[in-house]
Amino acid sequence: MLEAERFYEAAHNGGHIDPDLFSRYANSFENVVLWGGGYLGTEIGKKFLDLKLPISAYWDMRAAELEKVNGIDVIEPFQGGFDKERTLVVFCITNSFVRDRVRSQLSASGFQNVLTGEFIYQGLICPMEEFDAFKKCRDSLACDAYTCLRNDKFFEQHLLRLGNTAELLFRNVTIVINQKCTLSCKHCYAYTNSYPSEKRVNFPVEQIKKDIDMFFDAVDGVKFIPLIGGETFLHPNVSEIVKKILEKRNFGVLNVTTNGVCKMSPRQLEGLQDDRVQVVFSNYKDCLSSQQNDIFDRNVELVKSSGARVILLNSTPQWVVPTTLSNKYYSVEKMIRKRAACATPLNCKYLKNGRFYPCTIADSINSIGVADYQEDYVELTDNVSSSDLRRQIQALVNLSYYKSCGHCDGTCGHVGLASKAGEQGYGEYVHLEEAYA
Repeated sequence: MLEAERFYEAAHNGGHIDPDLFSRYANSFENVVLWGGGYLGTEIGKKFLDLKLPISAYWDMRAAELEKVNGIDVIEPFQGGFDKERTLVVFCITNSFVRDRVRSQLSASGFQNVLTGEFIYQGLICPMEEFDAFKKCRDSLACDAYTCLRNDKFFEQHLLRLGNTAELLFRNVTIVINQKCTLSCKHCYAYTNSYPSEKRVNFPVEQIKKDIDMFFDAVDGVKFIPLIGGETFLHPNVSEIVKKILEKRNFGVLNVTTNGVCKMSPRQLEGLQDDRVQVVFSNYKDCLSSQQNDIFDRNVELVKSSGARVILLNSTPQWVVPTTLSNKYYSVEKMIRKRAACATPLNCKYLKNGRFYPCTIADSINSIGVADYQEDYVELTDNVSSSDLRRQIQALVNLSYYKSCGHCDGTCGHVGLASKAGEQGYGEYVHLEEAYA
């Protein structure tokens, strides 16, 4: 019998697993189902077939579109009449926005024999053996490198070689460079539709560069940096900002994120050909017009032709619904519980226009104007030293709760699942008269 926790621990720590041990475990089930026919499910399916492990079916909400993956039938989730006690489900959905909520449906439906596909990938497939090979991790489409515990380990070793302590490091810190977008996603987690016109701006490039210098000189490291807006390529100085980030040695990979429906210029792509950079296209094509899809496709080809690394995400049949931002007036005890149930302290940090925020909710509440909780962010001011800024950042991330937690009616800022990623429209998540009273 495979001991899942020991398997996972070995995978996280950089070890490889005896495939015969895994095969014996998988073969002890009457059915093996892979939930998710995207990049991860495809790679795991190939490995299973290589190990001569039979796959009963793929589950995917895009069953009608996919039909087959690796020659295996794709059916709707929970279809097929499989015996719940004699079926092994390998969960292969990596989208961090929907993963946890979708996976909870398994236990609610009575499926208890569930393996985490990302961990299977780490133990049986992942080629990364040290941080110097992090380019392999950057180039992988199959796994969620943001949350990967295996490359956490290698990144810590890299920081130690740089002479850092690895005591104040982050899996990801999002650098936000503007509050304007070319789309109007109804369930935008950045609440772009809630900003008044005067706040839909590009932040000054000199402020952004100063923030980068101050923050990265104060912390030990950041494994992944998403560079976002709004829409990133609406900022005319994207290339200059990327070059500033690339001056820093204490980060792993920079994700320049775009919805693809914007005007891109070759000048904006200068410097993005670095091994540490990837341009990530969020795939909302199912919700876009034919004209917008044409713009998207041309931009993908433009970035590829520039020599930059392109990541084209799978279309996502479901998306999260973000929390409303009105004050719920929770007790301190409830806010502490909500903070404890939220994402790991290594996730969800924001560097934005002179401030460091612990999460997107704290950022949005302040930036939109719902409230100004000064305890929920750190100011990056000229008169603060790197050591003092480090202490302030450490104190902020160690708080047992934030006042912003009192505005969150979900878990990690999410309250449910929407039908389509990138659905266009207006979602009222904050009463503007309350925000700007």
